[in-house]
Amino acid sequence: MHGREKAEQSTAIHVYINMSNNGKIDRFPFMAETFLVDKVGRVRPTTLCNYMLSCAGRHAEARGFGATDSLGWVLARVALHIKRIPQWRERFFVETWVRNLYHGFTDRCIRVVDEDGDEIVSMLATFAMLDLKTRSSVDLNGDIGVRLNECIESDEPLAIKRIPSINRTAVEEISFKHKPKYSDVDINGHMNSIRYLDHILDYLPLEYLNTHNMTDFVVAYMKEGDAAEELAYGIKELEENHYLVQVTKENGTVALRGELKFASIQ
Repeated sequence: MHGREKAEQSTAIHVYINMSNNGKIDRFPFMAETFLVDKVGRVRPTTLCNYMLSCAGRHAEARGFGATDSLGWVLARVALHIKRIPQWRERFFVETWVRNLYHGFTDRCIRVVDEDGDEIVSMLATFAMLDLKTRSSVDLNGDIGVRLNECIESDEPLAIKRIPSINRTAVEEISFKHKPKYSDVDINGHMNSIRYLDHILDYLPLEYLNTHNMTDFVVAYMKEGDAAEELAYGIKELEENHYLVQVTKENGTVALRGELKFASIQ
């Protein structure tokens, strides 16, 4: 078996495959192994999100605008759409590229395709780069912006055309509170962006999650959650299988707002 074939069968990211569009799009191979899936054999949505964001980071690093000891990319907004989530033992690929650059932010496309090349999961994510010491935004008009502009692929299609507006209705009732623990905190000492979704899914009844597929998650990250403070989660059902989410810091500041949708398993 050739080296590439071995790497493509691994869940770890050992290699990436430059695709068309002058090498602006990268493809990373994965396998839905046992430890990645839930009771009904689906790759957990948060596991998939982490893989997708990891591939985005590898794509950026390979082109000279990845995170460093002093600079880091932070999520501002995310839209996730799941047409079909990978199943146990299924091989799949994560593809990613940069769509545009504007006002200190960049939009990145990330998708999951199956072995037939069909897009089954799509993500559009808006990132900002921060100076990790000052926690201030980095001007993307400099060298980093030049490297980003060289990699933009604006014509490649993605199921998500834009990140939709989020319902800003306040969720006043607190569903639960959570103080960040070891598994929640990232290298910057803040709540990991995807761990919020883990907490929300853990709150919903297991019976419900075993009979429903998550289809959409849209979130705006407004303030970072500090590792030392307790966060209040409010989850409100707007209509059947459609939830409004709000996470509030101890001082009353909203850390994030989001919407989450599900569909019954047929």
